[in-house]
Amino acid sequence: MPLPSPAARRAGWRDVSLPLCAALPPIPGDPPFARQLFLAHDADGCEAASWSLSAHAGTHIDFPAHFLPGGKRAGDYPVAAFFLPAVVVDGGQARQLGPEVLDGCEAGPGEAVLLRTVNSSERLFCGPAFPETFAAATPALARACVRRGLALVGIDALSIEPLADPAFPVHHILLGADIRILEGLFLADIAPGRYLLACPPPHVPEAEAAPVRAALGPLP
Repeated sequence: MPLPSPAARRAGWRDVSLPLCAALPPIPGDPPFARQLFLAHDADGCEAASWSLSAHAGTHIDFPAHFLPGGKRAGDYPVAAFFLPAVVVDGGQARQLGPEVLDGCEAGPGEAVLLRTVNSSERLFCGPAFPETFAAATPALARACVRRGLALVGIDALSIEPLADPAFPVHHILLGADIRILEGLFLADIAPGRYLLACPPPHVPEAEAAPVRAALGPLP
């Protein structure tokens, strides 16, 4: 059987990011995204703009330094760490995602699990307001991910856990095990299964978190 052509492989990639724009709701308490022109075509012959945003704006990745003093930051990871095998799993209609969502999931050490939930099907994070309730991971699910030795856990919410618990146990469990957290995915049209995940952040070595443009493609 002939291998797919390079063009066919490129065509298989799917963008699973939320658009970073003023209409996207920020995490409560975070500054909203804003883009402001300081050069315009009519007056200056070209266009240039400044951006104002939280490191946790839109689709973004959390590093251990987000919650752990002395924890690893963006610059502590090689670029290859942001290209890895991933398994999309379906959380169904559950709002509290327990370890049972991993039943039958073949993701293992060094791989990623991406949680597809009602957050995508109901477009809960597409604005204009941050939702009061949403599907999120439980500490039990986080501990199950640690036992599997995963490198990354992603979810289609701007926070992997509810914001009501100031202890943020899911973040502490995952980041404490050096499992990066990818938040703000949009997976409504993505079937469960195995993919290659690409989610490189900008090269900001001190970042505790950073926006990414996440994409899923076919495994080589």
